[in-house]
Amino acid sequence: MFDYIKANQDLVQTILAIVFSVSLLILSILAYKYESRTKGNGEKIKKMVTLSILAAISVVLYLFVKFPMNWILPFIPGFLDVQFSSLPVYIGGFMFGPISGTLITIIRFLVKLPNTQTAGVGELADFIIGFASVLVSSMIYHHHKTKRGAIIALISIVVSWTVTAIIINWTFILEFYMNFFGFDAIFGMLTTIPGITADNYMTYYILIAVIPFNLILSSLVSIITYIVYKRLSMIYRDIHINKG
Repeated sequence: MFDYIKANQDLVQTILAIVFSVSLLILSILAYKYESRTKGNGEKIKKMVTLSILAAISVVLYLFVKFPMNWILPFIPGFLDVQFSSLPVYIGGFMFGPISGTLITIIRFLVKLPNTQTAGVGELADFIIGFASVLVSSMIYHHHKTKRGAIIALISIVVSWTVTAIIINWTFILEFYMNFFGFDAIFGMLTTIPGITADNYMTYYILIAVIPFNLILSSLVSIITYIVYKRLSMIYRDIHINKG
């Protein structure tokens, strides 16, 4: 099996990318039915203001509040940063639905893009991960609005986030960086990974860096979401906007 994948890597990557893209498209179509419908101008204004605040917080966290994972785990490449900009994404998705959560990821992506240091690919990767995971988790939560449903939704964040990270890194992210910035420059950043060579770099990068990094980060974000979401949703429900 592994020999076949290695021998036909380009074909397998292309098929996987197509299947993944079609799956996201189907999820996007299904997500619409799970979006909360607001009635009345007061509720619409309250929702718009809340989404604007969540998007602003997400952007600030994305731009300014981050640190390299290798401060904690030295074998993780230094370009993989711990940042919590996805937290407002999931809160928005849980409050209002997957479309609202996706809107926050789009705003975060567009604001960061002009100042990219990765030719836009790093931002695109973060967008795809946020897009996929907020669709899945918000749909689950809005279908099962119970404590058990919330826990399953939070677990789905970890699973969908990590699986998406594996797929996009294997299909195009790492190869793009190596082609754009040069193999030696990027491979030099990967040498913190024990046992990595020019022959096994993709496998080692996925297994030793991508999977642990994304499992840890997504778990932290999920735990924080669990802690703060209920409190924020109660505050939101208690806010009343009077017309006129």
